[in-house]
Amino acid sequence: MYAFPCPDPDVAHTTQHLVEEVEDPSTSAALNVNVGVYFPDAEIFGVKIVNGKSIEPVLSISNEETEPITVQFVGGSLWTPDSDPQGSRIVRNLTTKQFHATIPPGEKESLPYKFQTNMHPAELRLNLAAVIIKENTFYTVQAYNSTVSVVDKDSSIFDPQM
Repeated sequence: MYAFPCPDPDVAHTTQHLVEEVEDPSTSAALNVNVGVYFPDAEIFGVKIVNGKSIEPVLSISNEETEPITVQFVGGSLWTPDSDPQGSRIVRNLTTKQFHATIPPGEKESLPYKFQTNMHPAELRLNLAAVIIKENTFYTVQAYNSTVSVVDKDSSIFDPQM
């Protein structure tokens, strides 16, 4: 955050105005980490999130840095697709899981992230991200950002819960 003098001399004497500069991501330091996501229960036609049933994607994080990194949190959200006429918007925030997992340089770690939904069936975009710390600096690394299907559980007349 940077403080700039207020251009209005009458206001400058009574209050101090702070203007926050947003860092340009193209000039910020990059983190040399590879993150992938694997869905063990995924079908051939893509990822299905079944309402009321836990889904457990596994994040595979590879540290290509020369220093250790720590995966603090993994979290996610469900968004409307980019093709939505009203524009892409958030539908639901998912649980954030705390890990505090330290990954040494050149090593790889697999971290399970479990969540569950209970919402109307829809085609949505699942966005998963990890918050990683390296030398007291926080980085948000996108792990997954693709379309998934939210579906209801199959029901049967033999299901005692009906």
